[in-house]
Amino acid sequence: MKNKLLEKTFVVLEAIAASPDPISLKELSTTLGLNISTASRITSDLVEAGYVTKSGYRHFEPALGLIRLGQNAINSSPLPRTVNPLIRSKAEALGVNGAFAGIQHGQLVYLYRSDLFCPTQMYGLPCQVPFHRSNIAIVILTQSLSREEALQKLMDSARSDSDAPASLAEERELLEKLVDSVLTNGYLLRMEPNKRWNICFPVRNRDLWYGVSFYGDAADNRNFDRLLFECSLLTSRIRNLLGEE
Repeated sequence: MKNKLLEKTFVVLEAIAASPDPISLKELSTTLGLNISTASRITSDLVEAGYVTKSGYRHFEPALGLIRLGQNAINSSPLPRTVNPLIRSKAEALGVNGAFAGIQHGQLVYLYRSDLFCPTQMYGLPCQVPFHRSNIAIVILTQSLSREEALQKLMDSARSDSDAPASLAEERELLEKLVDSVLTNGYLLRMEPNKRWNICFPVRNRDLWYGVSFYGDAADNRNFDRLLFECSLLTSRIRNLLGEE
């Protein structure tokens, strides 16, 4: 980015938005490698603009303006406006959950998720979902990178996940099977613990990969031939609408 001040402003804004707790001016300066006076000037401008708010002495957190910006972007962007209603309609017809997401700056970004406020996600759209735990991320990385590069990204995610129950060797074996399944079939059908299941298809738009996912429980009572057929038809329709087929 040619405008260095603008670049620093975005870096500060992203750091504040990504922090689960109010972040201090000193931490912003140290983590981002910014002069304390520069960090102070940027945060003051962001507070004045309504994108950041002060929380205690020299601590900052996202303000309503930043949330509004994100909501307006989803509502106004042609991509979610085209895809989200189709996923919602199909998920409701099949009696399952649906999601649509991409990857940006090393983070999974949900554009739609039908179980927006489920018991495990009471605050809305999930953020900072580890790649190795996300079927959408697995599909996107497998499509956009080589096999080894995708596995490397997924294993890096597993290594940094303190809650991962399996050993790294077991995790790699599982991830290799999932990546190879995507490469072979062009989609991912995954049976998870507690009779959970997930079907994920890749979708490309303007040289970026996204994932369309349908998921639910009661795997032993589901007709997966029908689910795969319905999901495949929908994905083809989305690809056609986006001009990718």
